[in-house]
Formats: sequence, structure tokens, C-alpha cells
Amino acid sequence: MLVDQLVFVAAAFALGSLGLRIAGCLTALTPTPGAPDSSLLERILIAAPVAAAFAVGWTLALGLVGLSGSVAALAAGPIAAWAMSRWLPGRSAGSMTTALRDRWNQASRLQRVAALALAGAAAGCMLEVARQPGFEGDALTYHLADVVGWLHSGHAGAVQTFSYDFPVGSYPVTNEVLLSWMVGISRSFAPLAAWSTGAAAFVLLGLWRLLSLLRVPRASAVAALVAMATLPIFAFGINLSAPDTDLPAVAWLACAAALSAGAVARPALLGPALLAAGLGIGTKTTVAPLMAAVLLAGAWRARSSLRASRWWLAAGAAGALLVGGPWYLRNVISHGWPLWPFSSGPTGDPLPHAMSLFHATFLSHPVATVSTLGIDYRYWLAGGIGVAIGTLAVPLVTRSRGALLAAAVALASLLAWMAAPFTGTAQIGVLKLLAGSALRYLLPALGACAVAIAIAARDAPPLGRRLMTGLLAAASVGSLVSDLSLGYPNVPSPQYLLAGAAVGAAAGALVARRRLEVAPAGLRIAAALFAGAALTLSAPGWLWRESQDGSFGHALLAFMLSQPGFASGSQPVAFSPQMLATLAGPHLSHPLSLLPARESCERIQARLHKGWIVVYPNNFVAGITTAFDASTCLRRDVPVYATGGTTVYSPASLR
Repeated sequence: MLVDQLVFVAAAFALGSLGLRIAGCLTALTPTPGAPDSSLLERILIAAPVAAAFAVGWTLALGLVGLSGSVAALAAGPIAAWAMSRWLPGRSAGSMTTALRDRWNQASRLQRVAALALAGAAAGCMLEVARQPGFEGDALTYHLADVVGWLHSGHAGAVQTFSYDFPVGSYPVTNEVLLSWMVGISRSFAPLAAWSTGAAAFVLLGLWRLLSLLRVPRASAVAALVAMATLPIFAFGINLSAPDTDLPAVAWLACAAALSAGAVARPALLGPALLAAGLGIGTKTTVAPLMAAVLLAGAWRARSSLRASRWWLAAGAAGALLVGGPWYLRNVISHGWPLWPFSSGPTGDPLPHAMSLFHATFLSHPVATVSTLGIDYRYWLAGGIGVAIGTLAVPLVTRSRGALLAAAVALASLLAWMAAPFTGTAQIGVLKLLAGSALRYLLPALGACAVAIAIAARDAPPLGRRLMTGLLAAASVGSLVSDLSLGYPNVPSPQYLLAGAAVGAAAGALVARRRLEVAPAGLRIAAALFAGAALTLSAPGWLWRESQDGSFGHALLAFMLSQPGFASGSQPVAFSPQMLATLAGPHLSHPLSLLPARESCERIQARLHKGWIVVYPNNFVAGITTAFDASTCLRRDVPVYATGGTTVYSPASLR
């Protein structure tokens, strides 16, 4: 296991170096004057989609030949590509570590302290997730179950079945493919601690770069970032919903927006912006309208210079189709409609029965939705409600074309959410509450609203600027109060954030007066050693810690880990009617599968002879989901675990 984690660190550094090297070549093609950090931020925003797209593309290619579960094969691609990137044509923009060192030496003491304080806060988030991992139901029943399934089958991207009635295997799975590259090499869920926090940081980094390019005053830009960062639906993605898709999709949206804004000076940036768009839309459909808006805006503003960058644009478009398009093409071929099962067009299959029952929109049931979910709106949107309403006030403080256009796009994205399926309350029992989970789909729209208000603050007279900035600040306070009410594990604990920031600030104060004279190679070695140590220390005991924190399925996980031979074994685990990804075991060595509906008793007994069987109760309203109780075929077998309607049967080989 230690070897796998070290291989992952090496492959991750090779992948990052590959992205940065390509970013250096691109930025060197059209140098632009500006602040020293402009090129640095640009290169980070370019490198991220390039590296992620390579990992996704390589994993999918291996999946075609059944090798996406091989540690050696997954790691070999990035390492070989990094080695070959030394011969990339074009001028070099210098190493990233050199740029970081130079930027540090040019920064003021206050900037150095602030930078290390922010880094410390991010490290505090990662530490909390690593110490108390706890993921919610969707993450464990299909997001991570996808990853584990591909690890054992070797066919990343293939459709898998995790439910009798909800075809979640047909959802866009770009993020899951990227996670399968990480988890497949490390053979641990530990990289998820860095991934969720990294996605959140990347959202804020992209927004900061976007607002800087739009020349938003610094105070208004900071207020917009804080309003975004304190949103409960944003913080939820860092902790409880870590392997989910909302934060990564918004991170790619922020990246695409920043790169598109920079395309005025450097049109080639639209190439990686297209890559980021492919990654975002391949992760979640909710960002598609805003992705189209930012790409069109960037292309329009740089229209006179696009021809000179056509090869970068062509490469970006091809990569976007490769990493984001397969799921929609697959649905067209299999079901006649790219957005199935979320919607169905004239050529598409009917919606699955269970999904059609809560296909209501907010616009179709506004009163019923608010009356049913008002408390959820209050806690999970909090200051976001003020940000959304404040966008309506933009025309009252400024009539600038940029501010009005940004507000119109933001309001259109809010309307798109209201008209989307699953945002309104259904009329059947427990399904009424499922619309509450759709509140997190508002994250892209609320981010757009914050940007629109910040642009209005830029263009408004002094009084209007103060009002818009004050609105963002007030929204942040409202969201922060809600965050404190929700508490861990819904959102990060303030003590970890504050402790990390304090340690970072203290370290910054100690070194703020010193110039950084370490050679770039030394910085790279230090970073690799730190990452390797963090991963190897957090991976052991990950599942045991998750079994102790009260998260989804924790009691069952604790029981399974206590069973002789389970932690080190590799027996298959079959489930009905839902799965639990953590039962793949500490080394992810147990293959997981869903018992087919109406499986014969003879086949169920054959499965039990070789592996574990876990039967959950069907908690949905009768008639909504398929009624299938596998335990009726196991009446002669004594379960080793029976709690809360969940029963576990051990394989004959372990009795």
C-alpha cells in the first residue's frame, strides 16, 4: 500500500509538471505586460484543465482495453508524457517553482503572511477531512461505487448499475473517471481529502483572476469571494459531499470564465478554456448554460485575433469532446436523447418511472416548494438569497453595459434552475423532500450573481459601490451564521480553519522578512516529500475513522471492519437494493455489485458461497421503487449482522 501511495505522488507530480510545461509554452507564445502574478495565476489555470483532461483521457483509453485498474498502467501515462514534454516546441516561460520563488521575493510582508494564512486554512480543511472522513449517501452509493467498480473491471467509463429504478450509471461521469485515476493508483480514498479542498480553492482562485481581469476594485472582489466561500452549499462540498460533483463542476466553470476573460489579450487561452468547459459539463449539466455564456463572451471579445490561435482552439475543442462528450453521445445511442434520464426529447426513451414522479420544477410548484422547504432555503442558501435578490438591484446603481449584461446572465441562470427538473416538490410522500437536495445546483447561478454585483460595484458611483460591496458583506455574515448553525460534518469546523490559518500566519510572520533563495529543484523535492508524507500518514485507518464519525453507513462499516478476514480479504460483496462503496475494504480489494432484481434464489445462494451479501430495507414508498427482498432467499441462513432492517450474510468460506 505504501508503494502505491508513493507511485501516486510521483504520477501526480508528473501530471502537474506536464500541465505546467504546456501552460508555460502557451503563455510564452503571446507575452503580455502586467503584474508578476498575472502570468503565474494564468499558468495555474491553464495547467489544471490540461492535467485533468490528460488523466481523464488516459484513464478512458486504458478502460477500452480493460487496464484502468492497473496501478502501473495508470501511472505510466503521465510519467511518460512528462518525460516527452521536455521536447515540446516553442519558447519556455521558465519553471513554475522559479516563478513562485520570484513572486514570493517581490511580495510585501503582509502579502506573504496572508498567503501562508490562506494556505494554512486550506491545510486545516484537508486535515479535518482526513481525520474525520464522512461522506453522504450519494457519494457512497454511486459516485465512489463507480470508482470501485471500474477499479475491479478495468473498464473506466462503462455503465454500471447501482439502483433498480434510478439509472445513475447514465449520468455524466467525468469527475468519477478523474477520481478513479487517483484512487486507482493510491488504492485509497485518502486523495479525496485534498481533492475536495483543492476544488474549493480552485473556485476562489478562478473567481479572483476573473474579477482582477474585469478590473473590479479589490474590496468588492474580496467581498464577492467571501460571499461565495461562506455559502453553506459551497462549504457542504468540502466535507460531507466531498466526492460529489457540484464543487468540481463549478471549479471548472470558474477556470473557464477566467481564461475566457484573459483571451482578449491572449486568444490562445480559449483552448484551455474549452478544455475546462468539457471537464465541467462532463461532470455536471448544471454548469452548461454559464459555460456557454463565458465561452461566447470570450470568443466575441477576442474575435479579431482568433485565427492566429486556431490550433490551440482546435486542440481544446477536441479535448473537450473527448473528456466531456462521451456520456451524452452514449445516451443518444442508448436512449435517443443526450440529457436522458434527466429529461426526454421527441426521440428519447421515456423517463424512468421513479424519476418521473419527482420531475416537478420550482416554477410549476413555487408555493408548495417554498412552504415545504422554507427551512432548507434558510439554512442552505442563507446569504445566497440576498445575493440573488441583490442582482435585481444592479440596474438601480449603474446602467453600464457590462454590469447589466452580467446581471442578465446571472438572472437567466437562476430562471434556468427554477425551470429545471427536480427543483420543485413532488406530490408523493418522502419524495417531497428530495427537492431540497437540488438547492446545491444553485451554486453556479449564485456565483454568477456575486460576480454581477461585483461588476456593478466597479461601475457604480461611490455610493452605489459601497452599497453593492456592503450587500456582499452582509450576505457573507448571514451565510456564516448559518454555517455555524449547521456545524460539522455539514460544513468545515471553524476550529480547524482558524487553527490552520493561525499556524500559517505565524509561519509567515517568521519568514516574512526573508527572501527565498532555495533552488527550484529544492522546492519541488520539498513539495514531493510533504505530499508523500501527508498521503502515507492519512491513508492507514481511513475507513476505521469513517466508521466512527456517524456518517452514512458508519455502523455497518464498523461491523464489517471488525470481522476476521474482511480487512485483508478480497471476497465479493453483493448488495440489495443499494450499495456502500466503503465496503470495498481498506485496500479496495472487495469487488462490489448490485444483486439483479428478481435474482433467483439459486443464484443468490451461489453468490453467498463465495462472498458477502448485504440487504438493506426499502425505505421508499411502496410502488415507487422496485420491491425486491433478497433476504427471502436466505431464510435458512443466519445473518451475522441485523440492525435497523439491514442484514449481512457472511460467505461460507469464512464461517
